[in-house]
Amino acid sequence: MKQIFLFLLPVIILAGCSTEGDIKIINRTDHHLYFTIEGSDYILEGSSTSDPFQAISFDTGKKFLFFGDCEEKVDLHIEGETFMMQLADNYGNPIGEYYTETTLNVKAGETLKIFCDPTHAGVKLVNNSQVSIYEFSYYKNDSDTLISIIDSQVIHGDSIWSRLKATTTCDSISYSFVIEYENGIFDSSYANIDDLVVDEQLRIELE
Repeated sequence: MKQIFLFLLPVIILAGCSTEGDIKIINRTDHHLYFTIEGSDYILEGSSTSDPFQAISFDTGKKFLFFGDCEEKVDLHIEGETFMMQLADNYGNPIGEYYTETTLNVKAGETLKIFCDPTHAGVKLVNNSQVSIYEFSYYKNDSDTLISIIDSQVIHGDSIWSRLKATTTCDSISYSFVIEYENGIFDSSYANIDDLVVDEQLRIELE
């Protein structure tokens, strides 16, 4: 019996065991969150009453008795209708520089939590009309320059969204929006929209 045990011990050490680590994306905004992990796309709805989340498991390799780091680097693209990742200083204070791509280090037996708190205001155009939208743009009260939101026509049943800089106690912003239909008609009735604060989204539904 002792001889059998001594033979099996090296086999157990060499075989090791598979391990997993988790990423948990937590949406703390009221609006949709969009992310891509290792080529797979996800949409996580927002909520004003709860914090929806999506947990994803990754194989971090085999763990051996004396070696094996059981870590996996995972590429993540993430952004939301009122959220972007932003850089912070050494004290954890946001510095206003935003980005959408990062690499995560997932460790075996651990859950890496990503809390997505709102950083922007936003606008969303829903086209329920029978005419396609050719252009959707806006300008702010401090500029006459039109900024285009659209990158392709918005057909019946589709929607388009954009993040906007939010009004703060130090910076009040007013937005005016211009919609151009495929038939050449312009709609500029959504003008002088004031004080869109963080996580507030102007929703324009066309009938």
